[in-house]
Amino acid sequence: MPTAGTLFDLIQRLGEFDDDDGDHPLVLYAHDGADARQRSPALICPRGSSGATCPLDASMSEVLSVAQALDAIAVWSAWRGDLTPSPLDRFDAVMFLARHGGHRPLESDREGM
Repeated sequence: MPTAGTLFDLIQRLGEFDDDDGDHPLVLYAHDGADARQRSPALICPRGSSGATCPLDASMSEVLSVAQALDAIAVWSAWRGDLTPSPLDRFDAVMFLARHGGHRPLESDREGM
């Protein structure tokens, strides 16, 4: 059953979802996909083996799988000495991975570029 909310709120709740079904991983969908904003409507639901079984709303597209989103948050934390990310840090880490295909670098790394 799909879980709906804003993209920001669902990212905060990622740890609540059981993603043990390898054949149908849970996926985070949002209006405008990886270009979505914090208040964009979003859903978490399983991806079917023959394509997405969700979302029913054609304006929503995939942001990341729940596993990828949780990994983005874990990497953000690990790269910062196991710092607990704020809600905004969690959102930014997930969306950076969705938009750029890589993890958000440390701020000091970006200053030296």
